[in-house]
Amino acid sequence: METLFTKFEERYLTKNLKDCNNQFIRDGIINPVFYAAQSTKVLFIAKEHNYRSQHDYKNNHADYREWASKVVYLRFAHRLSEWAHGILNNFQADVDQLTYDQKHTALKSMAFINVKKVSGGATSDADLIGEYIVESRDLLHQQIGMIKPDLIVCCFRYDGYVTQLFDIPLEKPVSNAYSVGRWEGIGIINFWHPSARKRKTLLYAQLKEAVEQIRNLADNIE
Repeated sequence: METLFTKFEERYLTKNLKDCNNQFIRDGIINPVFYAAQSTKVLFIAKEHNYRSQHDYKNNHADYREWASKVVYLRFAHRLSEWAHGILNNFQADVDQLTYDQKHTALKSMAFINVKKVSGGATSDADLIGEYIVESRDLLHQQIGMIKPDLIVCCFRYDGYVTQLFDIPLEKPVSNAYSVGRWEGIGIINFWHPSARKRKTLLYAQLKEAVEQIRNLADNIE
């Protein structure tokens, strides 16, 4: 994986992409032992890291794998952990009843990557995110291949990023709350960003519906 990260950094610099000199943030499988133990391997994909020095750990190695292994931190990580717990446990628990330990275990049992691995700000530049996807798509595919997920949850909301990354058709429900598709045998869900200002119970229920739909889609293909 370190060799692949070097390729990402070199690609960004060669293409002279905006933000290419910002802090590089590593990502991937949070805890290989926990991840390997799951019957469903889940990968969450987001856009970029919102770098805020006052919230990031001092003397950190700029690595999501280290951050998530230590603590469930801020709304973003809490929401991801809730979603991961739901998927990994068939949404049997009430999201409001999840304990910190349950959420942290779920967070350590998944994988997470950003499509833009250099930090940005509080508001993403849509065109720039798309440029990073297009210019490094082959490397992103390599990283996904190394992670070997059974299910990918994209936290883009905007389906255009999914098209740029995977080039697949997507289906939407009447509610328009998510999109689903398949790429190389892997279920793809495009969902809300974890920091979305929506009730966590609503998002939990919508994700449950999306997972059920993607599993039905797989059954129909088989």
